[in-house]
Amino acid sequence: MSNTISIITVTHNDFDNLKKTIQNVLNLEFSKFEHIVIDGGSGKKTVNFLKKCDSLYKEKKIDFKWISEPDRGIYYAMNKGIHLSNGIWLNFMNAGDTFASKSVINEILPHLNNSQTLIYGNKIMNNKIIKSLHLKYLEIGIIMACHQSMFFNKELLNGELFYSTQYKIYADYELVNRIYKKNPLLLSHINIEISIYQGGGVSESKSYQKRKDKFKIVYKTYGVFGIFKAYTSKFFPKLIDY
Repeated sequence: MSNTISIITVTHNDFDNLKKTIQNVLNLEFSKFEHIVIDGGSGKKTVNFLKKCDSLYKEKKIDFKWISEPDRGIYYAMNKGIHLSNGIWLNFMNAGDTFASKSVINEILPHLNNSQTLIYGNKIMNNKIIKSLHLKYLEIGIIMACHQSMFFNKELLNGELFYSTQYKIYADYELVNRIYKKNPLLLSHINIEISIYQGGGVSESKSYQKRKDKFKIVYKTYGVFGIFKAYTSKFFPKLIDY
């Protein structure tokens, strides 16, 4: 089956949230996609559930792949999902997060322009619509949109679509920033609520490691002036828009 979209779900010891996301994906009106679940070696309960899901996806004529084995962390698992995917466009909808509506894939399909590397939309969190930020926020170390509301063009990105595992917390920012830096004109925002974000993800956590990753990436990409902008933006937020 030739799929337009690959939905990749990464999970580890999170049975209830995995079940929630799978049910949401199965309810999508659009069917020309594959769903890949990368489980980091959870218990028998998760494995037995995934085995049962095989028949549910088969009934809906949706390609379903899953792996349950220990890995070295979330970004290793996401890279594994990329390797297994066959779709043109890749979305990462991790356990606990869901698509905003049953029809959302059909809504965004006309916007999936094969000349673009990345399409991104808005998110819903705590029952509130949160709009994506301007792309320029990437230059101060802030990812402009929810990762679950992004679609990556695997065909166009080719070898560029991977998560750098040297960054333990903020590799999703590094990937998006790398794509932006290569050609910012190939990233497009669509004013559609794509995902319902549960919150509490790895890159959302505030920690020394995240700050370390952030400033390391900003310095590598934008140099000392990038560090200056990223640091001063905390105290003078209007400078970001300027």
